[in-house]
Amino acid sequence: MGGLIVYPDIIGTLGDTCFLVVPAIKNEMAGYAERQAMGGEVGYRLDWNLVIIKSLGICLITFEILWDDGNITIIGFKQNTWEQLGNLIYYRNLLLLPDRGLIEDNNSLISPVAAREGFLLKGIDKGLVSLANKAANIPPDLNIRGLMTHLADLLNSTRKAGRDTFLI
Repeated sequence: MGGLIVYPDIIGTLGDTCFLVVPAIKNEMAGYAERQAMGGEVGYRLDWNLVIIKSLGICLITFEILWDDGNITIIGFKQNTWEQLGNLIYYRNLLLLPDRGLIEDNNSLISPVAAREGFLLKGIDKGLVSLANKAANIPPDLNIRGLMTHLADLLNSTRKAGRDTFLI
């Protein structure tokens, strides 16, 4: 996607899996999901970052997927979704879904089609721990210490989200 930030429609958990529904990356994700479904390797690196626009008082968390072909997908989380991100730390893997229709049965199951169209990302929990450390070490001169303390507390909390619930 070349650095364009997209936002998820749904952040949630079902059973032992966390997932994001991000329709804006449907076309981009199709090739990676197809390669993975056919047994091919799809290399990627994950990175969680903070984007601070002090003049506007905006702080975003970005989840960056750097694909093996040089493309990058950036998913942004606004402050009103941070509480839900704190719950994702309890999951090692994330299922990235391109379509809300892949969640069925009153939001309690992920469709079997999701195995083909979704993309499983491994190791997201490590990145969230790193993000909590970044938030804790933001320089005081940015005057957003309260916001960063709140974020670090959310990410470091020991509360676990209930199973089979949507978080936003």
